[in-house]
Amino acid sequence: MSHLITLADGEVLDVSAWPLPDGVEDFVLNRSQLAKAFTVTENTITKWMGQGMPALSEGQNGVAYEFQLSHCHAWRQARDDKARARKQRGDQIAAQAALAFRNLDADQEEAEAGLTAEEVRKWSQAEYERNRLAEQRGDLIRADRTRAVMEEVLVMTATSLETLPDYLEMKFGLSTEQVAQVVERTDQLRDEIKAKIDDLLRRPASVVAFGGGRQGEMDI
Repeated sequence: MSHLITLADGEVLDVSAWPLPDGVEDFVLNRSQLAKAFTVTENTITKWMGQGMPALSEGQNGVAYEFQLSHCHAWRQARDDKARARKQRGDQIAAQAALAFRNLDADQEEAEAGLTAEEVRKWSQAEYERNRLAEQRGDLIRADRTRAVMEEVLVMTATSLETLPDYLEMKFGLSTEQVAQVVERTDQLRDEIKAKIDDLLRRPASVVAFGGGRQGEMDI
């Protein structure tokens, strides 16, 4: 059965789509209790509120904020699902663009212009064998394997950066201002990492010829 709530930005969230884990009772919690439930600091709860996490009542005049645990859990899960969907869509568009923009370079196009169909077939077979040998030697890595490793590393990095301010606050007793500075810096790092990876993915790559350069080196 659907359980719909309307978020501050007008979006309708179906809480039933992301139920609480088995054994977890739904309850109304204050900010401190919610932070404990999600193993984060109250500063992170405040940050999430700014990002749209729902609250049953806003604290004022000494009255604490109140949060429905199931609502906050569903909001958090929905947010993470959207982030994954955006990434997957971006990967699809990038792959489509790579195919659309993939062209022979001028030198290779000129070299192939005068080849017969049989010569092109032999050249393609030789290129295949060359790439296969490069892969066996460890000089060439398949894109899908590289992508899987990169995604795992990025998830680990993003998780570490997300929880770093909470860890530093609890471990070293940072002030609210200091935590805010750490959050700002980790956000900058995430943006810089994403920009760097996007830049690398846009660059063409090729296997270095066996006769020149260092073995195992690729142009990236």
